[in-house]
Formats: sequence, C-alpha cells, structure tokens
Amino acid sequence: MRRVVLKGLLARKLRLVLTAVSISLGVAFVTGTFVLGDTMTATFDQLYEGLTEGTDVTVRGESAFTDTTTLGATKPFDAAVVDRIEAVDGVSAAAGSVTGYALILDKSGQPVQPGGAPTLGASYTTPEELAGGFTLRSGSAPHGPSQVVIDAATAGKTGYAPGDRATILFTDGPRDYTVVGVAGFGEADNLAGATIATFDLATAQQVLGKVGQFDTIAVRGEDGVSADELRDRIDAVLPGGLEAVTSDEVVAESSKAVADALGFFTKALLGFAAISLLVGGLIIWNTFSILVAQRTRELALLRAVGASRRQVRLSVVAEALVIGLVAAALGLGLGLGVAAGLRAVLGVAGIEVPTTTLQVEPRTVVAALLVGVVVTVLAALLPARQATKVAPVAALRAVDAPAKPVGRLRVLLGAALTLLGAAGLGWAIADEGQLGVAGVAMLLTLAGVLVLAPVLAVAVTRLVGAPLARLGTTATLARRNALRNPRRTASTATALMIGLALVSTVTVVASSMKASVADVIADSSRADFILKAASAAAPGLPPALAEQLRGVEGVGTVAEMRLAPAQVDGGTTMVAAVDPATIEAAANLEVSSGALATLDDTSVFVSDDVAAAHGWVVGDHAEVTYAQTGVQRFTVAGTYGNTSLLGTDYVTTLGANAANGGSELDVAVLVVAADGVALEELRPGLEAVAATYPSAQLDDAASFTEAQGQTIDQLLAIVTMLLLLAVVIALLGIVNTLALSVFERTRELGLLRAVGMTRRQVRSVVRWESVIVAVLGALLGAVLGLACGAALTRGLAGEGLSVVDVPGTRLALYVVAAALAGVLAAIGPARRAAKVDVLRAVATA
Repeated sequence: MRRVVLKGLLARKLRLVLTAVSISLGVAFVTGTFVLGDTMTATFDQLYEGLTEGTDVTVRGESAFTDTTTLGATKPFDAAVVDRIEAVDGVSAAAGSVTGYALILDKSGQPVQPGGAPTLGASYTTPEELAGGFTLRSGSAPHGPSQVVIDAATAGKTGYAPGDRATILFTDGPRDYTVVGVAGFGEADNLAGATIATFDLATAQQVLGKVGQFDTIAVRGEDGVSADELRDRIDAVLPGGLEAVTSDEVVAESSKAVADALGFFTKALLGFAAISLLVGGLIIWNTFSILVAQRTRELALLRAVGASRRQVRLSVVAEALVIGLVAAALGLGLGLGVAAGLRAVLGVAGIEVPTTTLQVEPRTVVAALLVGVVVTVLAALLPARQATKVAPVAALRAVDAPAKPVGRLRVLLGAALTLLGAAGLGWAIADEGQLGVAGVAMLLTLAGVLVLAPVLAVAVTRLVGAPLARLGTTATLARRNALRNPRRTASTATALMIGLALVSTVTVVASSMKASVADVIADSSRADFILKAASAAAPGLPPALAEQLRGVEGVGTVAEMRLAPAQVDGGTTMVAAVDPATIEAAANLEVSSGALATLDDTSVFVSDDVAAAHGWVVGDHAEVTYAQTGVQRFTVAGTYGNTSLLGTDYVTTLGANAANGGSELDVAVLVVAADGVALEELRPGLEAVAATYPSAQLDDAASFTEAQGQTIDQLLAIVTMLLLLAVVIALLGIVNTLALSVFERTRELGLLRAVGMTRRQVRSVVRWESVIVAVLGALLGAVLGLACGAALTRGLAGEGLSVVDVPGTRLALYVVAAALAGVLAAIGPARRAAKVDVLRAVATA
C-alpha cells in the first residue's frame, strides 16, 4: 500500500502542488505572524536591555498600574533626591534624567514622525557609563540652551548633520536649535522607531516643563554590591511615592507590557490566518472528495485484490499526510516573506514596526508542521471514510458512480441552522447593542449555509445560469455541468463565499462607520472648526496651539480635549478632560443630570450607561485609579448620554487631568466662531496659526468628516488585503476543481469534439462553468456579508456606530470581480480541456 500511495502521488504531481499550495498559504500566514511577533518582541527586549546597560538600579515614581499607555510615564519628583542616593553606601554613580514631548521638523518644516512611534525629547545622560546603549556617532554632546543631539534615523531621513539648524516643536510651541551631534542606540539608529532629541540636563528640564525635577534616576553600584542589595539600600532612604527597582525588573516589566500589547496584534493576525486555513481545509476536503469519486474503479480493484477497508482508508489519509508535510514546508519558507509583507502593510498605516534579525523559534516550526498536517488530514478524513465504502464489484463498472443526492436530514439540519441564524441576525438588527447575539447568529447562519450549500447551489445556479442559456450551447452545457454535481459545485463555491462574506461584512461595517462619523459631527459637535493631529497615530497637539487660537480675531470659543489612561473596577479605560466653561459651547454631550458648570477638579461626569451599571447618581462617589497618583475619589457631578464625540464614559477637568499625570497634549481642539463672524472670514486667521504647528490639521465639519472617512478607508484597505488571501486560496480551489473535473470528463470532452465541438467552444464551456461557480460563491458571500455587517453595526451602536449604510455599488463590484476572477481561474483548465486527444478520449474505458 505504501508503494500504491507513492506512485499515486507521483502520477498526479500537478494535483499535489495545487492542493498543497491551498494549505501552504494559510500556514505561511501563521508562520509569518509568529515570526513577526517574535521578532518584534526580541527587538524590544534587546532595546530595553541595551537602555539599562551599565545601570544596576532605577529610581522612579511609583505607579498604581503599568501597561503600554503608561509605560515610562512616571510622576516627576524633586531632583534633590539624587543627593540622598549618592550618599548611599555602595553607589558608584547616579544620574537623573527627564523625557517628554518633542517633535522634530525636517528642513521643509514638516514633521519627521507624523504618526506611529513616539516623538521624544530627553536629557543627555552623563556620565557615559549610565547612558546605556545611547552613544554618539558623530559630533559632540549638547551644551547650552541652543544645542541638540538627534537620533541617527532622523538624521538619515532629514539630512541633518552637525552644524545644521533644526526646528523642534514642544508643548509650548516651536524653537530653533543647532544640531551638534548624531547618536544611535547600540547598532540601532533609533529607539524602536521613535524620534528623539536630546539636550543638556538644564535645557531638557526647561523645555520639557520639568525644572528642578527628574523622571528617573539611573544608579550604578560599586563592584561587589549586587543589584538587589543596592536596591534595598536605596529604597530605605527614598521619600514616599518613589521606588527603586533593578534593571532586570525594568526590562521584565517593559517586555511584559509590550508582549501584552503585541498579544492583541498577534491574535488578530492569527484570526486572519485561521480564516485562510478554513478556506484551505474546505478545498482539501473538496479535492479529496473528487479524487475518491474519480478513483472508484481504482479503489474497487484494490479491494478486489485483497486490500481491506482499513488499508484503503489509510492510503487516502497517508496521501493527505504527505500533502500536509509538503504544505507545511512550503508555508514555513513562505512565512518569512509574509512577515516582511505584514510589516509593510502596517507601514502603509503609518505604524513603523521595529524589527531585528528575523526570529524563527522552535515553536514556529512545530506550529507550521502541526497546522499543515492536522488541517490537511482532518479535511481528508471524511473522503477517506467514503473511500472505504467502495464495493469491489464497482471495478467491473464501465462508468463512475453517479453523484449522491442531498439527504433529507442534511436539508432539515441546514434549514434549521439557517433559520435560527437568520432570526438572530434579525433580532440584532432590530435591537441595537446585541453584539453577542449578532456573533452567535453569524456563526449559526454560516454553519447553516455550509450545510445547506448543495441545495442553495442548485437554486442559485439555476437563477444565474438562466440568462446564460441565451448565450449559446457552451453556456447551456456549463450550466448543466454545474448542476450535475451540486455537492461539488457547492463545496467549490463555499470556499469563495466565506472569503467574500468576510470582505463584505467588513465593507458594510466600514461604510456604516463613515456614515456614523458624519452623524456624530452633526449631532455632537457644535464647533465650526476642529483641529486634530494630522496622523491618527500621533500623540496630540501642543496646548500652545489652543492659546494662540484664542487670540485670533473672530474666535468665540476654543475648547480643548485631553485624555488620560486610568482604571475603574480593575479595567483600563480613558478619562477625558475638558474645560467646563467652554465645552458646552463646542460640544453636545446631552447632559442627563447635573450641570457641566459644576464640574471641578474633585468631581467627574459619567455616562448614563456607567451610572446605571454602578447605581450612581449626582452626589455619589466614584473611584478612579491613575497610574501616577493611585486611587482618586471623585464626586459624581452629573451624567451624560452622548459619548460619541469624547469616546469615553468619564469626564474630568483639565486641572484634574494635569494633577493626576494625564497627557499634556490635546487630542482635539474645537473652535466656535464669535456671533456674526462668517466662517470664511475666520478661516485665514486659523490657518495662519495652524501653519506654525505642522502636526495639526485644520478642518471644518465637512472636511473633518472626509478626513475621518479616509482613515476608515485606509483601515478597510488593510483588513481587505489580509482577507484577500482567503479569496486567493478559494480561487486556487476553483482552478483545482476545474482541473480535476476536466480529467474526470476526458471521455465526455472527446465525444463532444468528435461530434463537431471546436477547441474554442470547449474552452468556453469550462470558462462559463468557472464563472457560474465564482458568481454563486460571490452572491452567497455578498448576501451573507450584508446581513452580518448590518447586525454587527447595530451591535456596535454603543461604540458610536449609529447608522447602517449598505454600499450596494461596492458589493456589486465584488460579484463582478469574482466573475472576472472565475474567467482567470479557468484559463489553465480550459486550455487543458481543449487539448484533449479525441481518439484517445473516445477509447477511454
């Protein structure tokens, strides 16, 4: 039987390759995800280890919690603490440092880093042994208030060299400096993608608003003093609110926070990989089902000469095992390219992903082998079981067994699942906020459609094929071929259906998001102009911008919005900060109780949903935990119903935000014109101020809506690109099925050629059949995606999706594109069909 399996594989090399490719693409996605994630993790680990090189203990403000939103953002403390530390027995050297916001502008006045990684300003660390991996590559260290050292990556992008003048934007506005040096971090050119401008300590403290303060103090111990022992000694002399931690603890804490953040990223990509593998598994199942049907006589002969059912079953499984191993090997190799491709896709979104040498962990190799083999073998189990049912007498038949009809039990089960799923989708669409119902309903509907697929295939194929009958004999034959074996047609089409359903779902949700943004601006914003960072990934705008806007003639109100990470009931959230005196003129929060005018630094406004969940009313107390200041007990000053504009359930004052270590940058600045001032008269003055802050983007309501729509379109493009892998695999499945179908119908095609059909007509039959299958899958996918997209949108109503928008034109384009893709998929099988030798085909038994 081993020889039979090997000879069978070698006799069908093309089928082996096509089948393996379907799975290898999914395996490559899994491998690429692991490789990219492991590489990014290794990069950050190396970075943190390099930054703490030479430092045994770090002194910093205590944090109530640490995650990626608070990493490194500790509360500044009195610089005099360094004197206490230097007096501790065993301390060899100690140096304080500060960091903050500093955006370097290039020679044309544009931001070097408009989004993505942070834009940092920092003090230049001396002595050198406490600088970690930060070393000068050219020039000299900064001295005095007009000198700066920049990172090598920024120098490369901008062309800055020692002696050049550079403009740097701080929270209080832009300033000019002379570049006196270029530095790197070990072998890296920048700090994990971030830009960094370093100044001498006094200058850094002044420009970053931390005069007389430090963010951290790096301490090096004398020889023979362990890091743990030194930490304990230092901790004993520190004032309240400060802590001493070893470098190992800093590295472990930072690495964990980054790993947690990358965990979501990795899980999301693995989700896309799972979709591709599901589609690939359907193709494997369909391929082996066809092969078992085609090899009825071969399998019967094996049974007739003594092969047992077990041996026949194992022969099919063994064939799947070999294909799985080949797919895993291909996928492992392709995964390295996928990792680079995923990094490029993220780069399109403005997210610079730092990487070092590609990391291929043993776990990745094992995962590739397991995924490739397990998915392939599982997909082949049912066809293998069917192979054991071939009776030895079938070897005497001159023709293959007819296609099996769809069983009544299958129809009933499929109909029940589909009806339940449809009812759930209807419920989710009718009643907003039912996200859980929508998710379960989507799974039920998909399962029902997969089970009921052969019946649906007949109905839709008749519908789609009816107009084709008027196009001639070839189209009619194609329609009949598609109807000949509904199971096969359905299996081929459902792989494409899954891919198109997901693309359509995402498209509907994205279109609804764009429509909802327009509604939010119309219903929530009273501002005439909105200023936000030009990139969605940028940290925000300097508050000096809002101050200058207030001085523009014709401006009535300027309202700033800031955000701070915090924890409520153990869960991390964002707390908005506003000025109660200006926010009502610029935004409609739909206050339900209390009055915004009563909001002060010791109180908080909460959303209606949160108030209802906690039973809070005006006058109650709510506890909010900030990283830098710990638990803060606020008085509930009121509740509000419209969270769309702020995007949070908690609102405090700008003063409370600053006191608790919130961001100093504005996430948005809302401008309302004074009474009687025309917007076109006001715009030039606002543009003049915004021009001095290149990171800011000035919009009115219409252009802001358009800009947000472009951001959503960009996100849609990235997700669609990731989902297109499943569509490509599905199209490969059509190629595979058609190729096997052509081989199966060799005698039939020969007879058609013998009675006068031309090669061109044979190619046309195969092409039309491919188009029918592709349109069948696309139509089912578009309809399913439309329903799922609408249900998801309504389920996400609490996240601001207030409108269900159906992009009918785009969904129709998907169906047309699928038809064209079907034509392309049929090129190879059609040419093969046209080359069938007439005499040999007719003589085939």
